[in-house]
Amino acid sequence: MEVVTLGETRKKNMKTPDNRLLYSSYYGEALAVHEGPQVFLVDMPDAGSTVHPHFHDVDQYQVIVKGSGRLGREPAEPIAFHYADAYTPYGPIVGAQDGIAFLTIRKACAAGYYPMPESRHLIAGKPGRNITGKFEINKPLPRPGESTRETLMTTEDGVEVLGLRIGPGGQAAGEPADAGDQYYLVCTGSLLHEGRAVPPMSIVRIEPGAPLPMFHAGSTGAEILLTQLPMASARPGSDPNKLAQRKIDYKLPLGMNVE
Repeated sequence: MEVVTLGETRKKNMKTPDNRLLYSSYYGEALAVHEGPQVFLVDMPDAGSTVHPHFHDVDQYQVIVKGSGRLGREPAEPIAFHYADAYTPYGPIVGAQDGIAFLTIRKACAAGYYPMPESRHLIAGKPGRNITGKFEINKPLPRPGESTRETLMTTEDGVEVLGLRIGPGGQAAGEPADAGDQYYLVCTGSLLHEGRAVPPMSIVRIEPGAPLPMFHAGSTGAEILLTQLPMASARPGSDPNKLAQRKIDYKLPLGMNVE
């Protein structure tokens, strides 16, 4: 079980003609080529900030954690989530008056940002799934020592989103790690891990095949979101081992530079 708090992330500030983008990398590094998973927070604090329609060459989740706006045609506010197969266009992501911030969760780094429609010819095969949902937070918690769980999305190849609510001082098991990587986001309250409090905006990573995780809530309880990536398959962009073999030179989106 790997735990990373927001305070332990690595920061990178960028800007485009449309936005200021404040990156916080939990696992791997945003906007870079590397081995292993890639999980980062993108904070676009300005009203009307926009990420235009595009796709990536890896499966991914995005989880709205702050602000509001829309993702495609759907309203986006905490804790909305979005899963997209590799080579599946999505967007735009548009921040409202209070801006918007979201996590990006991938099993391997993306090779770049492919804007639409001009990159349509680079899509490998047919576009895949593009699924949205929401975990309603700040709901009444179970009684002390108890927990509940809510299945929010599930598919045959292991794509799964689950909401856990744990009462004060309670504990709850996670889900069997029988597909791709699992990432548990502490949405509200806190967890206890190895003698320290794990606050909101912390992420717990569970690798495939790892023992069933057990989460212990602090004195105020906790709400947790699980996002599980799919099993590796022959579908383009789904196998981390094949993704690691890519020879790529990452190029930033047009007009993006370090602030």
